[in-house]
Amino acid sequence: MSAVVVPIVPVIELKRVLFTTDFTEASQRAVPILAAIARRYGSKVYAAHVWTPNPYSMVPPEVIDVLDRQSKRAANAELEQLSQAEVLDGIKVEHLVRCGQPAEEIGRLADQYHISLAVMSTHGRTGFKHRVLGSVAEEAIRTLQCPVLTVGPRLAARFSQLKTIAGVLFPTDFSPESMAVFPYLATLAHEYQSRLTILHVLSPETTGNRDTEEAAERLRGRMKKALEKEISPRCCAEFVIDSGDPAEVILAHARRADSDLIGLGVRGWTDIAKHFRETVAYRILAEAECPVLTHHSAN
Repeated sequence: MSAVVVPIVPVIELKRVLFTTDFTEASQRAVPILAAIARRYGSKVYAAHVWTPNPYSMVPPEVIDVLDRQSKRAANAELEQLSQAEVLDGIKVEHLVRCGQPAEEIGRLADQYHISLAVMSTHGRTGFKHRVLGSVAEEAIRTLQCPVLTVGPRLAARFSQLKTIAGVLFPTDFSPESMAVFPYLATLAHEYQSRLTILHVLSPETTGNRDTEEAAERLRGRMKKALEKEISPRCCAEFVIDSGDPAEVILAHARRADSDLIGLGVRGWTDIAKHFRETVAYRILAEAECPVLTHHSAN
């Protein structure tokens, strides 16, 4: 009689969620996704705004102090209005307003409040010639110790009323960096009883090669053996091998499957990782039509 394999699903709690906003329409697009996760996990939401003081010239210090207090009051009023949104009804929201450099202050807030997950939008233009995330999101993705959920400028309209996470796409090359996010994806897939697709993309040169197809079948078997022990029986797991340009293949799979989430393991903020804008992960973050969850491996 063969032994029964009982999956050991990673247990990860998302009790403290940091939502950073600059009050733009782009930031607002992340709110329904934030609410869906916070409600499912019983999370407390820390809604944060970081403002950078203007370099006033030829203005007396007492006037600068008045202007700064006005900026803080205005930010608190905006956060109060945000917390009253119907989609956040029943979710505990605490307001945090800070003055300084946004990326630095967000890092401090994440540490101070022991944040389990950060949620933010990415800004800027997309496309082959113009893929711009915004420096704050880019640095947060590479440096925060918690996972970061980003919502990009191409987010599909259906996410304006997200209720569940039905489909999760996990592209991986099985490096330690790419696997860093998997425990979070496995937990989310278990919680939402999601369809979980594990995708490995071979180089474009292998397309249509018969030997490659046979090797891909063997690889699929190894993928299943390596990961199925961490995948909940509540999930429908699929192991897929494809070939081509990695970013294009991953984005195409996400679109065809109407994925609700893409999970990416990324490298930390090392010297070589400063070329982040040249990576597959960056292209996906800038062009994905669904939210992207990232987490980096320890340096």
